[in-house]
Amino acid sequence: MNHSAFDRTFATLATVAVAAGAAAGFWVLGTPGQQRLIMSDRQRLEDLNAIANTLYWQNQDQEEYVLPDTLNPDDQRQDPITQEPYGYSKVDESLYQLCANFATDSSTHKLANANNENWQHPEGFHCFELEISQQPPSLY
Repeated sequence: MNHSAFDRTFATLATVAVAAGAAAGFWVLGTPGQQRLIMSDRQRLEDLNAIANTLYWQNQDQEEYVLPDTLNPDDQRQDPITQEPYGYSKVDESLYQLCANFATDSSTHKLANANNENWQHPEGFHCFELEISQQPPSLY
């Protein structure tokens, strides 16, 4: 094999290796668009967790805390994509729901470092039912 044939063979193999590596990366990690959806869901979970923690600590500060019928505007957060406020509803005196519209299914697209047992969600609209007397589960 002369130098020219060796160079072409090496260049072809190197190109195939780089293309295979890029394809494997997209297969494992997903496309940049998919990663943006996952990151927006991570932000949604962080926002819901922050709202839940605010409600919990307000409850701890008072002897007889009553869940509000609606969230205080200072405690409300908005979806990072739609800019709409997250859903909140009082179920009874100790239970409430926090809701969001998720772009991915958490069982398919794991959020790195997230405690998926407590914050698992399907793609689409989903509500988490929480109890005011219990500290919300940690995301991490």
